[in-house]
Amino acid sequence: MSEVAPPHLLLGADVGGTATRVAVATAGGEVLGVAAGPAGNPNSVGPEESARRVRAAAEQCLARVGEGAAERVVAAVIGLAGGARADDAYLTATRPAGLPVQPRLVSDLAVAFSSATPAPRGYVLVAGTGAVAGRIDAGELRERRDGWGWLLGDEGSGYWLGREAVRDTLTQLQSGTPSLGALAAAVVERLGTRDPVAVVQACYAQPPVWLSTFAELVARHADDPAAISIAHRAAGHLVHLLVDLAPAPDQPVVLAGSVATRPGPVREALWARLDAALDNPRLTAESGLVGALWLATGEAFAVDDTVHGRLARSIGRTSGTLV
Repeated sequence: MSEVAPPHLLLGADVGGTATRVAVATAGGEVLGVAAGPAGNPNSVGPEESARRVRAAAEQCLARVGEGAAERVVAAVIGLAGGARADDAYLTATRPAGLPVQPRLVSDLAVAFSSATPAPRGYVLVAGTGAVAGRIDAGELRERRDGWGWLLGDEGSGYWLGREAVRDTLTQLQSGTPSLGALAAAVVERLGTRDPVAVVQACYAQPPVWLSTFAELVARHADDPAAISIAHRAAGHLVHLLVDLAPAPDQPVVLAGSVATRPGPVREALWARLDAALDNPRLTAESGLVGALWLATGEAFAVDDTVHGRLARSIGRTSGTLV
C-alpha cells in the first residue's frame, strides 16, 4: 500500500513598518502556523536586516508546522512595504533553508487588497500613518497615487492629521485667542506649554512620524470646529486619491489602515464622500497574511474563491509567536 504524500503548503509574509509576520497554510486554506517579528520595512531597517528578519520569522513559522515543512512549500509570496529597495538578492536572502521555490515579491497594497477579496482586480486605499492608493491587477500594483512619505505627500494620513492639529494650535496661540478650542487645548496639555516657540521646538526635537500621535486627538475632540475642518479636509484628500484612479464601477475598493477603517470623524467623512463619488463595492482589509497566502495560492493552483474564505476564517484561530 503506497503512502499518502504530505499536502502541499503555501507561505505568505506581510512585512511592514510595525512588524514582520509570516504564515503557512495548506492548499485548501487552513492556516497551520503564524510567527511574528520586528518591523521589516527595508526603508527603515535596511535591506539586509529586513531580509534577515523575514527569514527568521519564516523559519520559525515553518518549524512550528513541523519537520520537513519547508520542502512542502510550493509557492511563497512576500508583501513588502518599501519594496522599491528590494531585488533578487533580497529575495534570495529571505528564503528559508530548504524552501524549494523563490518567493514572489508584491506590494503591501496588493496584500491589503487581497486580504479582503479573492477578486483579481480592483482598488485599494491605505490610510494609516501614511496614505496611498493603488490599482491592483493579479497581485501587481499597476497604478499608484501618493504614498510619498511625510515630506512630500501622505495627505490625509495619520501623520497629516497630527501635523494639522498642531498647526491649528500654533495659529490660535499666535493670534492670542483668549479661549482655545478643545483640540488646541488638548495639544497644549499634551505638550505642556502655551508658548508657540516651545511648541515648535518640542515638535522638531522628535522624529517627524511623532506628529502622528496627535491624530487621535482629532477623533477625541470631534465636535471641535477645528477638528471637524481637519477631518473633512483629510477625507477630501483621501477620496481624491481614489477618484484620480478612475475606478471601473464593477471592481471592488478595499479600505485599509486605521484612519480609513476605525470609527471616527475622518472615517465618517471619508465614507460619506465615497458614497457620493463612487458606486464600487466597498470592503475593509483583513489580515495582510490572508492576502499574501491568497496570492501564493494563485501562484500554484487554479483559483478557488472558497479557499479565500477559509484562509480568512482560519487565520484568526491560529496564534502567533514573536521571534
